[in-house]
Amino acid sequence: MSTGSRDDRLFKALADGRRRAILDLLKSAPRTTGTICDHFAGELDRCTVMQHIGVLERAGLLISHREGRTRWNYL
Repeated sequence: MSTGSRDDRLFKALADGRRRAILDLLKSAPRTTGTICDHFAGELDRCTVMQHIGVLERAGLLISHREGRTRWNYL
């Protein structure tokens, strides 16, 4: 992968305020996807939150780990 495309993904991920808010939530501690969704209740549905998490993962800003049915998200 070229550096340019990696940088493009990084800047695209950081361009959206909701994705930056997800990163801010994860600064203090890892959180489950459900906890992140609860934070955005009424603003974003679960599917949209999952899409934002996917963008952050592809940019290398977030790591997800599954434990059974629970998905933990880390910086």
